[in-house]
Amino acid sequence: MNPDAPARELSTGSTSRQTRFRWIALALGIGHLAIVSRTGLRWVGVLVDNVRYVPLLGPIHTGDILRLEISLFPAPGGISWPQWFDQHTHVALDLACGFAYATYLLEFFVVMGFFYLKGERRWFSALAWAFFAANVAGFVINLVYPVAPPWYIVAHGPGPADPMARSSAAGCARFDALLGIDYFSSFYSRNPNVFGAMPSLHVTYPLTVVWYTWDRGWAWRIAAIGFALLVSFAAVYLVHHYIIDVIAGAALAVPCCLWASGLVRRFAWASPFSSSSPASK
Repeated sequence: MNPDAPARELSTGSTSRQTRFRWIALALGIGHLAIVSRTGLRWVGVLVDNVRYVPLLGPIHTGDILRLEISLFPAPGGISWPQWFDQHTHVALDLACGFAYATYLLEFFVVMGFFYLKGERRWFSALAWAFFAANVAGFVINLVYPVAPPWYIVAHGPGPADPMARSSAAGCARFDALLGIDYFSSFYSRNPNVFGAMPSLHVTYPLTVVWYTWDRGWAWRIAAIGFALLVSFAAVYLVHHYIIDVIAGAALAVPCCLWASGLVRRFAWASPFSSSSPASK
C-alpha cells in the first residue's frame, strides 16, 4: 500500500469541499450584492451610491397599480389598505410591525446558522441558493417592472413618477420615534431603490424559512408561519407594499425554493457538505 495514498485522498477531499464551499459563498455573495443594490446598505461603496443611475427597463407604475389594488382589495372609503392604515395607526401595531421589519433578515440567517450548526448542511445550502435566487429575481423584476410603493403615492400622488425621488421610512418612522432611534430613518435615507415595491422580498424570505422548516414539526410551523404573516401585515401597515406586492413576494418564494432544492439535490457542487437530510420537498 502506498503510504502517501491516504494523504492524497485527504487532500483531494479537502480541495473538493473547498471548491464546493466557494459556490455557496458565491451564491450568498451575489445575493448580498443584489440585496445591497435594493436596500442601499453602503457595504459596496460605489455600486450602492450609483445604483439609482442603473436605467430602468420599463415605465414606473404608479396610478395603474393603485387602481388595480383598490379594485381587488378595497379599503373603507374607496382607498387602498396601505392608505387606510396610514390614517389609522396604533402604538402596539407600530411596535410589532416595526420589530418584524427590523428582524426579517435576522430570522432568515438565524435559521441558516441553525442548519449549519446542527449538521443539516444540505438544508443550509438550499436556503443559501434560495436567497440567491430571490434576490436576483427581485432585482431583475425591479428593473423591468418598477413599481412605486404606497408611501410614494401618499406623498406624491398617482401621477407620473419622479425617477429621482428620495426614499422614505414611511410607517417605520413611527417605530424609530417610539424608541428614540433613527434605525429606519437612516436606513431608508440611503436607499436608492425607490421603485422596487413589486415583489415584496420582505415576504419572500420568511416564506423560504417556512418551506425549509416545515418538516420539523408544528412548533416550527406555527412560529415560522406566524412570523411570515406578521411581516406580510407589516409590509402593508407600514405603507411600504400593497397587498398585491405581498402576494407576488409569496409567489416568488415557491420557484426559488423548488429551484434551490433541485439544484442541491442534483449537483454535488451546489452543496459543499454531505448530509443525511434531503434538501427537497
